[in-house]
Amino acid sequence: MLDSWLLYVVIVAAIGVGWLLGRRERPKSNDSAYSPNYYQGLNYLLNEEPDRAVAPFLEDLEVNPDTLETHLALGGLLRRRGELDKAVVVHENILANKQLKPDAVLRVQLELARDYLLAGLLDRAEDLLLNLNKQLSQENPSRQMSDLRRQGRKLIIEIYEREKEWHRAIEVGEMLAVGNDTEKYERSISHYYCEFAEECLKNNQLDMARQAISDAIGHDATNARVSLILGQLEINEQRYPEAIRALKRIKSQDPVYVPESLEPLVAAYAGEDKQPETKNEFRDYLLECLDVTPSISIVLTLAVHLREERGDEAVAKFIANYLKKNPTIRGLSQLIDLHIDNTHGVSKQNLLILRSFAEALVANKPAYRCKSCGFEGKKMRWHCPSCKDWGTIEPIFGLEGE
Repeated sequence: MLDSWLLYVVIVAAIGVGWLLGRRERPKSNDSAYSPNYYQGLNYLLNEEPDRAVAPFLEDLEVNPDTLETHLALGGLLRRRGELDKAVVVHENILANKQLKPDAVLRVQLELARDYLLAGLLDRAEDLLLNLNKQLSQENPSRQMSDLRRQGRKLIIEIYEREKEWHRAIEVGEMLAVGNDTEKYERSISHYYCEFAEECLKNNQLDMARQAISDAIGHDATNARVSLILGQLEINEQRYPEAIRALKRIKSQDPVYVPESLEPLVAAYAGEDKQPETKNEFRDYLLECLDVTPSISIVLTLAVHLREERGDEAVAKFIANYLKKNPTIRGLSQLIDLHIDNTHGVSKQNLLILRSFAEALVANKPAYRCKSCGFEGKKMRWHCPSCKDWGTIEPIFGLEGE
């Protein structure tokens, strides 16, 4: 609400400046006849009705260098309010004016491309942005033109992400991976290669998937997703020792993603020989991970192995000791399950009720959160749908999470 009010103030101020400048240039005989629509539009704007203010302003407030900022502010406000059709009208009306300088036209084209992108008109937005980039390449390399070119490329890369045109996104990302944005776009490019590798895996194009994984590592060696995909690729080719090595690498890359690797890691060890030393190796690795990242998923995976070796009582004690230090509702549910198997009568009924309460507490709780914007969800995503960053969503740790 505060942001909207500030925008209203900016627009009113811009309108006032535009009107005063226009009045200075008008003959005095026309002063009294100036802008019945202007005052009507201003009234709508002050009453927080910018949608009704559009028509009066477009009718009465002429597009010229002095009023350009007014029109741009109004178009931006409408876009923020979700009135995309009206924002398009405002920006197209500006472009219809032939008096504007080339740099002003380029600014408006960028704003119009934003309108198209938010409206889902990706083809229109892409055509406009590609043409804009071409024009900017022909202009003098001023700081303003460079900034417009960079903003345009950021919009283009968002289009390619939506269309899953990963190789085009990589090409544009490499142009953006400079200066302070180097790390951000190197990480993004690594994920583009991961997206392509996953597509190749689905289509059983294993050689292409392996090459994409290699390229992804080259752009971000700390990307745990690369190791997850490589581990799955090795499992598909029944190269279980190689899969285990790839998946274990996650502990040093980014240990918060170890829980995501447990299912394929269990499959890889299941494909390996079942000698005691192999089981011990897996158990020791999980204990190391637990020291680095306390996680109930790791505990429950360990519990499966302990149950085979030592029985329910040892497992229950192991989980209970962990919960004393790191209480989680998921761990409590598992502990209840272990006791239910060895309980009868009223005690068993009470434990069943307690478990139902525990399950209800976490039934609709998010399991993942974006560390950049706070977006929360039930499933793992590598691309945040809110802030659009890559590799920022992590498992939630704590009472209701890991």
